[in-house]
Amino acid sequence: MRLRFSAFARIILCGSIVLVCAAAASGQFSASVQGTVTDVAGAVITDATVTLASKETGRTQQVQTSDGGFYRFSSLAPGLYSITVEKADFKKRVTDNVKVDAETTKGVDLSLEAGGISEVVTVEAENEGLQREDANVRTTITTKEVLTLPQQGRDPYELLRLAPGIFGSGARNGSGDAVFFPNSRGPGGSNNSIFQTENQVPISANGQRVSSNNYQIDGTSVNAQRWGGAAIITPSQESIKELQVSSSTYSAEDGR
Repeated sequence: MRLRFSAFARIILCGSIVLVCAAAASGQFSASVQGTVTDVAGAVITDATVTLASKETGRTQQVQTSDGGFYRFSSLAPGLYSITVEKADFKKRVTDNVKVDAETTKGVDLSLEAGGISEVVTVEAENEGLQREDANVRTTITTKEVLTLPQQGRDPYELLRLAPGIFGSGARNGSGDAVFFPNSRGPGGSNNSIFQTENQVPISANGQRVSSNNYQIDGTSVNAQRWGGAAIITPSQESIKELQVSSSTYSAEDGR
């Protein structure tokens, strides 16, 4: 997020929920880009220079490919990137507009053609919907969706019900408070008072308890200590860059 916060939210359910919503300068992001560099015959290329550049901030990072031609960039903020690969006796390759979602691993394999390094091959990235780097079941809610879809009390957590495997009626009582699930205890949500810090949205992922939901902001847990499945920070719609919901087979680092 840039001030006006470019927050992105990741919700890990089934359960955990992760929301990301801290300034980009201080956020602890966990997205990554990785892949293998080969020639047109499929042989791996070692010691190639791979440069990753953010299209939004201009920040660059550089690594060398391993003995197996592998490269990896970690701790990335969500957004668009370009990847440049250089190696003597090969044409420079630029892969543009690589879209990286919050807290995900993006696989980008690169192939170099023989030629002079002064020659440049520019390729537009294919941002396919299929995630091949892990088995996570996740849904990404974009900035536009956060700003345009209706949310009770301007609470972006209300959009979690859009993810597959998420159950929650969103019912309200006469005062506008959320109607909670039977036999559940907690502070309730969404927030309707400036004096209420905990926000426990009544949603369940794949039959798990509401208390199993895990909320994170830019990779940092914001779960209430007293109530399971409640967030102590509810970001504004304008502060959200991306909201991500992981409802099944999420990474072990997100478990509790």
